[in-house]
Amino acid sequence: MIKVLMERDLPAGFDVLDDAQAARHARIAVDALAALLGKMHWLCTYATDDGKLFGLVVVENEQVIEDFVRNAGIDAGIKIHRVLRVLDPSLAAPSQSTAR
Repeated sequence: MIKVLMERDLPAGFDVLDDAQAARHARIAVDALAALLGKMHWLCTYATDDGKLFGLVVVENEQVIEDFVRNAGIDAGIKIHRVLRVLDPSLAAPSQSTAR
């Protein structure tokens, strides 16, 4: 399994701050994922102030993303970014402060 970021433009008319609209779009994604029989797992999606959606998913291979896009009825272009590594505070090297 590989981890990827799926980037796309926010669909026209989709107000990500509206709970009902967000719930409807999440339902579409969940239903499309169910049809893939465990070949793709949605971790989360970030909606940004510049009108983009970045979905973090784990997939068997990138071909599965095409099946998801078709199942979800997404017609906008999807840009795929393969995640090489997750960086977070747990990776920080020990402090180099000197004792006095």
